[in-house]
Amino acid sequence: MSVPPINPAEVGASTAIIQPRSTQSADGASFTNMIEQALGELNQSLNLADDLAMRLAAGEEVDLHEVMIALEMAGIGLQTAIQIRNRVIEAYKEIMAMPV
Repeated sequence: MSVPPINPAEVGASTAIIQPRSTQSADGASFTNMIEQALGELNQSLNLADDLAMRLAAGEEVDLHEVMIALEMAGIGLQTAIQIRNRVIEAYKEIMAMPV
């Protein structure tokens, strides 16, 4: 008694396990693009906060509340980015320590 070969088209949904997943999300943005966009926004936030602080220190007419809010938002964004980086490094170390 011989067993016929399996046709992947007949299997249906289980073929998704065999095929590699795309790095594209539903709207077409890749993970790399999302990271680049997030880092760009963080950089803009840091530059805005720095610019406002320098203008305030130079004696220009700048709202103190606006400066403080920009500085806090930039600080929180930077702390978040650092924590994400730390978690990625920890995950990488755990994966590298796994026995093969």
